[in-house]
Amino acid sequence: MVAVLLGAAACYGVLAITEPPGPGLDPDTMSYLGAAESLVHHGSLRIPSAHWLSDDSTEALGHFPPGYPLIIAVPVALGAPAVQAARGIEAAAAFVTVALAVWLVGAVAGTAAGALAGVLLLVSPSFAFDHWQIISEPLCLALLLATLALVTRSSKPWTYGLTAAAAGIVRYAAVASTGAVALWAFGLGGTRRARLHRAVVAAAPSVIVQTAWTIRSALEGGEVRKFGLRGNLAATFHELAGTLGGWLAPAVPRPSLQAALALAVAALGGLLLVSQATARPAEAEAGASAPVRRRMLAAAALLASCYAAFVIFSRLFVDETIPFDVRILSPFIVLVEVAVAAALGGAAPGWGAPARAAAGVAVLAWLAASAVATAGAVRDALDGGWGYASDDWRASRLAEWLRTEAGTRAIFSNNTATAWFLTHRPSRDVPQTLAADSLAEFGRALRARHGVLVRFPFDLEEGVAPDSLAKRLGLIEMARFPDGAVWGPPRAGPSRRPPPR
Repeated sequence: MVAVLLGAAACYGVLAITEPPGPGLDPDTMSYLGAAESLVHHGSLRIPSAHWLSDDSTEALGHFPPGYPLIIAVPVALGAPAVQAARGIEAAAAFVTVALAVWLVGAVAGTAAGALAGVLLLVSPSFAFDHWQIISEPLCLALLLATLALVTRSSKPWTYGLTAAAAGIVRYAAVASTGAVALWAFGLGGTRRARLHRAVVAAAPSVIVQTAWTIRSALEGGEVRKFGLRGNLAATFHELAGTLGGWLAPAVPRPSLQAALALAVAALGGLLLVSQATARPAEAEAGASAPVRRRMLAAAALLASCYAAFVIFSRLFVDETIPFDVRILSPFIVLVEVAVAAALGGAAPGWGAPARAAAGVAVLAWLAASAVATAGAVRDALDGGWGYASDDWRASRLAEWLRTEAGTRAIFSNNTATAWFLTHRPSRDVPQTLAADSLAEFGRALRARHGVLVRFPFDLEEGVAPDSLAKRLGLIEMARFPDGAVWGPPRAGPSRRPPPR
């Protein structure tokens, strides 16, 4: 009952913070919603964005895995708007994540500990951040909690192998859970042959799914990740320290004090987890005969460790733009919070009254500070909408111009996600160089498609600034607003006077 009630509270909370103008719209949202709509209407997973030289204004989904778009496509096929379909999925995922956490911890450490696990999740800023916008994390968190529950309770490796595979096809970072469940299955004891067999069974669903998706991406021209040592590490790890400090010592304004408190909380939490995970080491060997709470703590530690290692590896060798923010760390945070709640529930009965009182005060202080930080973040996010759902974007003059004046012209821009959210039309990007051959090709493509070049107010990660392209190609300025400008080819038709600045 406690699990159902707290899960329902999470579900209701997500629906409340995603009321219009929400849910928030992130640049990644374009790929999830666009691919889902493409699957329903055209039978293929394509996103409404393409290379500037492409004949097609869409491209195969590849940078993101297909799990979340596939789930969104189900209610979309039944007639639901894509945004509301995703909103409902995230609310349901929040119910599953919190309810599973409460049920699992309650079963191994008592009802009070289970309730604490649910409350820890509900007041964490990272949990709110994942659920007030349309991203894949909410569904991924639900699948990771299902994996943790099955690893803890099931003796059949194919069960948690399936949920790990599902998590990995929803979010690439969750592929780490496949390694975790394979290691877990291998470590359960028995003959070497039996251990290898269990590990293969646990990993097989992910291997099959990921291999099939990689082959599909290669055949359809979708993006395939490349490996190599990346740079700019200092800024990334500085961000990591700030994210961990904000989680462990929330609502502390002074950075030095926050860092000290965060280190203290981390040390105490680590000591608690280690003491509980290693309690009674002489007990029966690892496997189904081990105490369920110790089994659950060991599984959570393995999942969290594999996830952290995979994310760090990805940042070092795959993508230097991966931020170490609350979004990328949220699975790690959820797993640690669930484990801490279980460890507290197991340890507290053996403490004296003063120790229990001190622990209770510390937990209440952290919950209060975290709730304050979360409430402030939610208020800021919902003040006029978040991301592309904000009032500034929905009512922008540039958006109105593109919806009414651009007509059927092809759109080329420095941010294809912005173009899609404002017009619900696919668009193409811009060249990455001002080389003469690229400029000539781009000019021909712009004229052939009766296109417009649009500059949005964002710094480019890749590509040339539209202003430079317009100047080099002698394009005519068709409109200019505080949030952007539009140019067209000299012979694309009668030029328009720019509106007053």
